[in-house]
Amino acid sequence: MFSLGACEMSRTLRRAATAALLIAWLEHPAGAQPVAPDHAHRDPAAAPSPWIDLGTSPIVEASDSPPPRDHKVAALITLAGVYTGFTTWTYFAWYRHHKPLSQFRWGGDGWFGAETYAGGADKLGHAWATMSLARAGTEMLHQWGGYSKLTSTLVSTALSELLFLGVEVKDGFYYEFSFGDALFDTAGALAATALSLSPRLDELIDFRVEYWPSHEYRRQFDGGNVNVAEDYSGETYLLAFHLGGIHALRDAHWGGWSRFVDVAVGFGTRGYKPDPPDRLNMPDYLHRQELSVGLSLNVQGLSDWLFEGRSKAAKKIGHGLFEVFSLGYVPVLERTMIPAGTVATDGA
Repeated sequence: MFSLGACEMSRTLRRAATAALLIAWLEHPAGAQPVAPDHAHRDPAAAPSPWIDLGTSPIVEASDSPPPRDHKVAALITLAGVYTGFTTWTYFAWYRHHKPLSQFRWGGDGWFGAETYAGGADKLGHAWATMSLARAGTEMLHQWGGYSKLTSTLVSTALSELLFLGVEVKDGFYYEFSFGDALFDTAGALAATALSLSPRLDELIDFRVEYWPSHEYRRQFDGGNVNVAEDYSGETYLLAFHLGGIHALRDAHWGGWSRFVDVAVGFGTRGYKPDPPDRLNMPDYLHRQELSVGLSLNVQGLSDWLFEGRSKAAKKIGHGLFEVFSLGYVPVLERTMIPAGTVATDGA
């Protein structure tokens, strides 16, 4: 049954009212409303990538200036640096304080059951991380490096998939190799490929995370816990549908507001991770899963609008950043699930 407590209902109504006021302001003719809607849409396949250009309204600039120089070597070196930095972080986050096992362990930590490790949020975390790294690498190689879109996509996606497969293999020596995690890594890689090569699909949907450090994690961060990736108590994963991707709605005289509003399905878990600092002497946190349907502010569309004609660099950065991060999600319908048994505490 979908339910909200009185406190939760009050908070949801306040958030919804705030979002409505913002959308109403953006809809004002002097603000968000397009002056002259363009009903003749270009072929999305021939348009620049929505990842960094304009999303729902790609623009091809006519210019007689020569094409920008490529930076193939610099792009490869920078991408290598990103992977080196991430690999270094995994050591301090996951392995530094954990002794290796006596032998490689195969297994799994469940899927989305309420009693499983992290309540299933870790699976979406694997898919999101693989997808995000692959997409960022694709645009770095393509837009800055000058490689073709197809080459950039295949190379970056393969690198991201191999990186997270390597992490999973290493987990087998410290925790256990999880087939479920490896499967969702691959799902994230496939999503990155599809979104990078299909501008129309990218125009319609996003897979994002909304994050604010949880109280449980903030208590441990001062003690040196850098494992922010497993702060699932502060994360909500969203599959968002851009209303602005519906051209007939967006280009209507009254439809400019759709550029800033997404319909989203959200999933998050609370109390599973991080663990209490001292499991032996502290009671476990209350565990719950939250599945919801609601509205989300399309910060990507807002960023495009704010920086249009002002700063091309800021527009690209904002568009790419808010492709994978979310702000302003308001659940409308929410279902909370409480585990009936003992929750698994170990996972890969």
